[in-house]
Amino acid sequence: GDQWDGGTILDPENGKVYRCKMMLRDGGRELAVRGFIGFALLGRTQVWERVG
Repeated sequence: GDQWDGGTILDPENGKVYRCKMMLRDGGRELAVRGFIGFALLGRTQVWERVG
């Protein structure tokens, strides 16, 4: 599908590794990357937008 779960992601600002999930949105124009500790509800999402 349009969701990937079960990985990890590095925060380059503090060197910490978090669990993550990624979801394609808006017909593939956006990639929502959510990093979290424990539960996905306790995390932060960053949206990357496709250019071009």
